[in-house]
Amino acid sequence: MVKFRVAPIKGETKMQELAYLMSKFKKVVAPKRCQRPLCWSHRTKLKFFKSLLMNRVEGTFIFIDIHSAFEAIRREYHSNEKSYIFFEDLINANYRYIVIDGNNRYHFLEDLFSDQWLIPTGEYQYISNTTTGKIETFEVLPKKRKFSDLLVKVQDAIKERCSPVSPYSQLDLAGLADVFTNVNSGVALNRQELRNVMDVDYADLVRELEDDIMPLLNQLIDRPQLGLTGQEFIVDCIDFVLNGIIPTEGQPSKHNAINQGTKDELYNSAADSDYFYKMIYANLKLIQDYLPRMIDDEILGSGNSRKVKRKSAVQNLLWMMCNGLDASYESCVAAMQETENEYSSSYQYPTSYQTDDKSFRESCGGLNKECMQIRERILTRTINNVNESYINV
Repeated sequence: MVKFRVAPIKGETKMQELAYLMSKFKKVVAPKRCQRPLCWSHRTKLKFFKSLLMNRVEGTFIFIDIHSAFEAIRREYHSNEKSYIFFEDLINANYRYIVIDGNNRYHFLEDLFSDQWLIPTGEYQYISNTTTGKIETFEVLPKKRKFSDLLVKVQDAIKERCSPVSPYSQLDLAGLADVFTNVNSGVALNRQELRNVMDVDYADLVRELEDDIMPLLNQLIDRPQLGLTGQEFIVDCIDFVLNGIIPTEGQPSKHNAINQGTKDELYNSAADSDYFYKMIYANLKLIQDYLPRMIDDEILGSGNSRKVKRKSAVQNLLWMMCNGLDASYESCVAAMQETENEYSSSYQYPTSYQTDDKSFRESCGGLNKECMQIRERILTRTINNVNESYINV
């Protein structure tokens, strides 16, 4: 149950012409905690453009007045609390509104009206009279693809299209998360997108780490911001490391499976593993620095790029670095080489869970407890072998 200290207050939803909407709502921001990254493809933009022409503007724009919200927050929060800091930072950055719903539409209209989006050539239909439904045609020529190149009557028709706008005059971070979740209740948000909007320290940590290792994520994942797949990889890494930290003497390892439920638990748990998070952060940064060298390193043999860019290979290296592997470049390359040899082997390892034996490669492709046990066994052995060779030599 969400506990509000500042109740979300929503104003009247009104139909507004697009030209007025874009002139009124300027200095708009879509914070990462409450918005999907811009993800419209060229095809989606063209489809929306055609819907404007035919007077089918779908969806409501939802904006939060940052200054108004901050006035309410100042009455209920201390200056060192997250909601206060979040909204104060937006004001200091000269933003005026938060867009909760309609971010892709807003930026498309911004690009369209400023001639940044070039209209594909061809013949188009548009409704020139919304009362009678009269349809006319116009043509976009190769050297006349900007919005300002269109017939004035076509420009005016698009500017006069109307869209519903819902304003919020106050809310805090808890309200921001609640509104975002409710707005998207009929949309297929994935679990990571739902975790991202949570008003918890863990969500802040993952977003900060995502920003800092984006070069690494771009090497491992195609479009890591789409669907927040980059964030989810980070959460998988943290869950993997915290799940498999080598236990102290007399305390067996958990070998817990990693799934959406365990990742939800990480977000809902108290941030009592600050030491491990800092260690994970530092080692991921090191891997980001090492990766370009590893790609060209002859020691790893042919197909280096494919090997070192495999997500499980990076997770394995991170796990070893967090569990005592010497963090020098030479040690990391040696560990990568040894685990790659295991990855190429078909040897089947038994588990203590009375299930079928699995190869290391199969274990790297799974997240159940059997896979965790085998991966931990091989990675622990690799740590010992490499450290014996490279430490104090």
